[in-house]
Amino acid sequence: MGQPLRVLLLEDSEDDAELLILQLRRGGYDPAVERFDSAEAFSAALNRKDWEVVISDYVMPGFGGLEALELFKQSRLDIPFVIVSGHIGEEVAVAALKAGANDYVMKDRLVRLAPAIKRALQETWIARAHRSANDALRENEERFRQLAENIGAVFFMFEHPVADSPGIVSYVSPAYRKTWSAPCESLFTDPNSWLKTIHSDDRLRVQQSWNRMAESNLDEEFRIILTDAQSRWIHFRTFTVRNAEGNVYRVAAIAEDITERKQAEQELADNAARLQKTVKELRVIEEELRHSNHELSLARAELEQRVQQRTAALSASNAELVRQIQERRRLEDELLEIAENERRRIGFDLHDDIGQKLMGVSLLLKALETNLRNHQVPQATDIGNVQALVGQVINHTHDLAHCFSSLDSENDDLRTLLQKLAGNIRRTFRIAVEFRAPAESPTLSSEAILQLYKIAQEALSNAVKHGKASHIGLSLDVRDSRLLLTIENDGVPFPTDYQPTNRMGLRIMNYRAHTIGGALEISPRRESGTIVICSLPYVNGSARITAPSSRQMAAAS
Repeated sequence: MGQPLRVLLLEDSEDDAELLILQLRRGGYDPAVERFDSAEAFSAALNRKDWEVVISDYVMPGFGGLEALELFKQSRLDIPFVIVSGHIGEEVAVAALKAGANDYVMKDRLVRLAPAIKRALQETWIARAHRSANDALRENEERFRQLAENIGAVFFMFEHPVADSPGIVSYVSPAYRKTWSAPCESLFTDPNSWLKTIHSDDRLRVQQSWNRMAESNLDEEFRIILTDAQSRWIHFRTFTVRNAEGNVYRVAAIAEDITERKQAEQELADNAARLQKTVKELRVIEEELRHSNHELSLARAELEQRVQQRTAALSASNAELVRQIQERRRLEDELLEIAENERRRIGFDLHDDIGQKLMGVSLLLKALETNLRNHQVPQATDIGNVQALVGQVINHTHDLAHCFSSLDSENDDLRTLLQKLAGNIRRTFRIAVEFRAPAESPTLSSEAILQLYKIAQEALSNAVKHGKASHIGLSLDVRDSRLLLTIENDGVPFPTDYQPTNRMGLRIMNYRAHTIGGALEISPRRESGTIVICSLPYVNGSARITAPSSRQMAAAS
């Protein structure tokens, strides 16, 4: 089986078409032929574009080979076009070839058809490959141009490099103008002008590197000095191109402006140096701190030892203070008890001893008065007056006995007890005592009632004996969640240097207040007299009695 070949045949003679197919088969082809004999059919067939060769008769009724060739050219098919004719002269054949036909074959020499088609196919393939190569070359050149003109780096192309130079500049990208601050055309008038800008400290090293260019590509960094004396860093890399003999005949190079990178590297180096210096300084400081820390540790250990010793001493002192406070409280409790017992004893003596004796004297005086009146002695009236005075002394002694004795009734509330105490003071000392209290007595424990009563008793006694008062106010009130017991008098001026612990009686009053969680305040009353206020917490209708702390007891003492 021969080589497949798709053939578009323009022929009006079926016999001639059979002869053409026969010759193609003899020439080594296996043709797939479609025959057309009109311009319309031929034009439609060209649009299919799946043919490998077009064979056209030169002379047909109303439609010839040149017209077919023109339609073929309009279709832009890239395949051979071969003219076959029995009546064509040399001039016509040349005109057909000039018009674009690949070849022509006379019908009386069809043996040439297969070789002509083979040659035409080869020529078409060669032309197609040449066009493809040219298109690829143009595309690559365009890509190279776009790449070279749009990258930030400068692209050089040098020709014929020598020992001390990369060669003559054949191309330089537009980035050269920005990097070297010079027009690209200056390299074509003076090819070594770019080399002259290399810094003098770097120029010899760069020139010596060209000698190694034949062995390996170069990778150098150097500085250039521009016309305005500005300095820039360049990263220069070369890529050699060799011929068939292996010799370098062309050099491509890329020059990149790395000034910013170098500046950043320099800044990093400076920062690293400063950091290194800082690290050294920190190490010195660390060593000093380590030494100081050792000293601090020793001082801390010593301080902790002193604190422990001081704490132990303070603990011992505190224990001794607590013991002394407890002992003082015990003694003061005993003192209170002794005072109470002594008050009771005095009361009992007044009532049972002095009172009884005075009663005996009164009875004797009454008997003497009666006897004298019976004998009508004038002095009987005087004896009656003496007996009346003794009676008054007996009543006064009785009242004093009540004042020195215990509470009148253990079942009475504080309001009732204070009211009785005010009445006793009025009767005994003939002093105006004004008593004021809520209608309903506050709810208090027996201990609180006892201590508040004793405080009022002592304050009233002081007002009579020391204050020489003519008017005393006694009040019981609840204000701002506190129970207030107030005793005020209009006696002698109160001493400004007063302290609650200066006198025994006042110390006992202060101590009594603290035993029930209260506070005692004594202050002058305006122009004259004294105000005594004892207050203690009073919440939800009852007094809150808290145990006094050692500090409070110490203050009370």
